[in-house]
Amino acid sequence: RVVAPTLRAAQVAHDELGVPATSAAALVHAHGWRWNDDGVWTRLTPGDTDPETGRAYRGPAEDARLVRGERVIVDEAGMLDQDTAIALLTVTAEAGATVALVGDRAQLAAVGRGGVLDMAAQLRGRTFDMAEVHRFTDPAYAEVTLHMRDGDQPSEVFDQLAGLGLIRLHDSDDEAREHIAQRWQDGEAVTVSTNDEARTVNARIREERVARGEVDDCRTATGSDGLPIGSGDVIQTRKNSTSIGVANRQNWLVQGVEQDGALRVREAGSGRKRQRTVRLPAEYVAEHAHLSYAATAYGVQGATVTGSHTILTDATSAAGVYVGMTRGREQNLLHVVAESQEQAREQFIAAMARDRADRGLTDATERAADAVRGLVDEGPVRLVQTERARLTQIIERAEQQTAVFEEAAVRFAAQKQAHQVEAEEHAELVTHAKALAEHTRNTVTAEVETRARTEGQELVEARTHLHTARDAARAARFGRRRTAARNINAAEESVEKIEQHITQTWGTAPSLLRPVSEWATKIATEHADAHSEVQAAEQALSDAEAARKHTARRQAVERDRLTVEVYGAEQARQMRGTFRTSNPRADAERARKRAAEARRVIAKLDARPVAEAAEWLTQRREQQRAEHEALQARQEALTRRNVGLTRTGREGPGLGL
Repeated sequence: RVVAPTLRAAQVAHDELGVPATSAAALVHAHGWRWNDDGVWTRLTPGDTDPETGRAYRGPAEDARLVRGERVIVDEAGMLDQDTAIALLTVTAEAGATVALVGDRAQLAAVGRGGVLDMAAQLRGRTFDMAEVHRFTDPAYAEVTLHMRDGDQPSEVFDQLAGLGLIRLHDSDDEAREHIAQRWQDGEAVTVSTNDEARTVNARIREERVARGEVDDCRTATGSDGLPIGSGDVIQTRKNSTSIGVANRQNWLVQGVEQDGALRVREAGSGRKRQRTVRLPAEYVAEHAHLSYAATAYGVQGATVTGSHTILTDATSAAGVYVGMTRGREQNLLHVVAESQEQAREQFIAAMARDRADRGLTDATERAADAVRGLVDEGPVRLVQTERARLTQIIERAEQQTAVFEEAAVRFAAQKQAHQVEAEEHAELVTHAKALAEHTRNTVTAEVETRARTEGQELVEARTHLHTARDAARAARFGRRRTAARNINAAEESVEKIEQHITQTWGTAPSLLRPVSEWATKIATEHADAHSEVQAAEQALSDAEAARKHTARRQAVERDRLTVEVYGAEQARQMRGTFRTSNPRADAERARKRAAEARRVIAKLDARPVAEAAEWLTQRREQQRAEHEALQARQEALTRRNVGLTRTGREGPGLGL
């Protein structure tokens, strides 16, 4: 059985080996492993309620069950994180199966806690190095990639690449992008350092392809990167979806754009004789698909293409160079913005020193020890080298965090956009339901109030007529009293008849002490409250408002879940406690600044003789300590001052007694 850290890597293994393959996450998921709401990796037992489905978990499906003696091969194991690895080893141990980890530790590590290959090698000790390269058509270049992988002599590797004609110098970043855009061909990969750079290069290549008539720019959809997508474009899906049949980081060729923004796409670069075609719904495209002419090293790792372009920048790491320069079978070009070959060599050497590969703690410790082995235990050399090794680790961690946060920023932005669209839809529904409820109530109220007011006014007039008849009877002479009495009786009968009609119709008659308009308004309001159409309209409004609140709560849960996934459960709790919202772009920028500051300090150390560098380092540490103590003293003084003000404020009223 073959598994891989991602669904896409599993599909590549399936295409190349011709055997069934799945992701490690899918296998352990089938065996009950789940992330809970706090971001903790837990496991269900048969009979437990599955939080994802709400139904009882029945154990793994038949095709996911392991048997004793079965060998589980993990391809691209360098990308396997520790949590998934532990779950996989637990499942295989329970079944009596064995595990073989296959991967390249010089490539990019897992996003999260990695080092699985290194740990496995230390624990078991049984490793097999496969040094024979089969991917490249040029044997000389295959030999160069082995030296590039080791990373021991970057200057010689650069000269070998230059000797093979694989270095391209450019005057500016724009000129490099223009050069690549004009020469990009189907089946080639472009590797960049950041998602922002990938978006810029993707836009430029697409413009060139539109100008050549290779891409339709008339009917387009908009991807998660905000760029248009038309027929002929190469895109990448960024979320696994079994219902659609796509995997994260899988490439597709767009064959058509439907009226609603959905895409008809065909598999690109899978190696199959018959490429699959699927339909990507418009919602999926807007949230989880974008152009894929250029991608970060994480995006191209595991792919094999005809040729590749790698753009070298200050953010490129050794693993990024190695991954980018080993994708193409026939040609792999390195693009550098530099005035001379010597400047390009310096940039290459600096990049190869930024090792983002996950070789484990032991390797990092050994490399730091090699730098000071044979030197005195105490003294300036050890002081400088120890600080340099510490700063190098800071740079590596910061660069890993930068890549993670930049990718997270895209996910947060897509989620925010989707939530905003959903919230606006609910707000529109509530506004419409509110207007309909008000219109229905006003219509019913107006009709009833008009009728009630008319009939009430008729009663008022009858009562006035009765009052007039009684006044006339009191003033009538003897001969007119009988006629006056008959008039009173007729008026009383009229009042009684009208009051009876009104009471039967509206339940009550107008009081002599209150205006008819007030009585009519009350009658209309009560009638509207009981009217079926009014009740239905107001219930629809209540349902719309409840749906909006429910959606808002769900969105909050989704935001929290993504925050936990990116930052971890503990940091997410701290953020909630301090009311700090996630800002991965700012976090990526801070990580870049940490790396830049560490490089600046290393450059200052390297520019000085060892003794002078040690003295400068000691002075710098002393200055930092003094600044920290001064800041702490100011904070304590401010705290004491605030406490004093609070006490004075509390005792103030008592001072006047």
